[in-house]
Amino acid sequence: MNATATVPNPDVPEVEPVGNGLGELESVLASPAFKKAPTLSRLLTYLWEQRNNEVNEYAIATEGLGRRADFEPRTDATVRVLVSRLRLRLKEFYELDGADLPARIVIPIGSHQIQVVEEPRPSLEPSGDDESDRELPPRILRRQARSRKIVFAQGICIGVLLLTSLWLFLDRNRAVNDAAQGRARMLPVFWREFLGNGRHTRIVVPTPVLFGWGTGVIARDVNVNQFAKLEDSPSLRTLVREWGKPNLAQQYVSASDALASLHLAQYLDPSGMQLTISTTADSPADTLERENLIVAGTPRTLAPFQAALDRLSFQVDADKGEVFERVQASNPTRRFATVQQSALRMATPGIIACLPGRAQGTKILIFVTTYYTSALVSYLTSENGLSELRAAQRTHRNSPYFEAVIVSEINGSTDLGSHLVEFRPIAAGK
Repeated sequence: MNATATVPNPDVPEVEPVGNGLGELESVLASPAFKKAPTLSRLLTYLWEQRNNEVNEYAIATEGLGRRADFEPRTDATVRVLVSRLRLRLKEFYELDGADLPARIVIPIGSHQIQVVEEPRPSLEPSGDDESDRELPPRILRRQARSRKIVFAQGICIGVLLLTSLWLFLDRNRAVNDAAQGRARMLPVFWREFLGNGRHTRIVVPTPVLFGWGTGVIARDVNVNQFAKLEDSPSLRTLVREWGKPNLAQQYVSASDALASLHLAQYLDPSGMQLTISTTADSPADTLERENLIVAGTPRTLAPFQAALDRLSFQVDADKGEVFERVQASNPTRRFATVQQSALRMATPGIIACLPGRAQGTKILIFVTTYYTSALVSYLTSENGLSELRAAQRTHRNSPYFEAVIVSEINGSTDLGSHLVEFRPIAAGK
């Protein structure tokens, strides 16, 4: 058995450990983000217990994660994927729940060795003319600084989306004129069948539930997808105690979901089809029930469409980055996991499903993914993807309703291509 030893990365600077870190570990494990991720909590606890020892992937897998003795780290990337996910989860924790902690647990890139380091303190010198800033606690000053950065970044994103929407509007007018003159582009068979039922089609961009305060702070707990469930989040309850009751803030959408929807609209518009793009926040419920719908997002942003997701045999677990089949009485649960191939490259699964709508004759097309929504849209707008999907439909008697598991190759933010790994027809009455 060949074990892969952990080799320190020479590009990562040495850091000076701070204290024994036990309090920091307890704070992390007690947070909602880690309570809902038992595998990552177990991995973190093991790495903490081995912080003074050299550990390798084989030891982590067999001792920390309970893998079998024949685990082979050279061909199984489980440890690398989970350590990478743990590193990201720690970063998210210290950006939200642990923002005020004096020290942080980190896992440097290229290492499995846990370190406890002091939190970098940004310079927040108050201006000479603002006496009130001197009276604010450092904790509030840090949050205000983060809020300014967030608002600035959101402003840039909104500007980009407005410019993109303007371009699409102008391009759409050209497409409508072309259609009127008989020059509209002929869509592939899949899209002609989906759009050709005589119903209007709406592309819906999911609007996450965010909570806003008059201080300029906007917060989101990805596990809270209804405004009425504010009290389910310890982090949000802490903000309520400090700033009072928030308002529902739904002026933002996920950049990934928005860009995927704009990509699809750009693909379909030159055909001359009449499409509407809206968000879940501004889409009337009665309208959604009598139109064809196309929605793309993650299980969290797609919470308003949970009833449709519950009709599928396959589900997406965003925390684990996998697609799994619902428990079958006679068969073991099938799983399609994300495989981290390198620091930037991964193969990650998602679901494309076409379902009957609520009103007779309508349809719902859903793209559900763990990370990159645009990869699934690219699959269903590419010649190879459409050909592969049509072949699967023909194998199952040209079923118009189906659910398909798609694995996408991603390098950084670049989509390298996707392929079908599972296809299952859905009965028209389901």
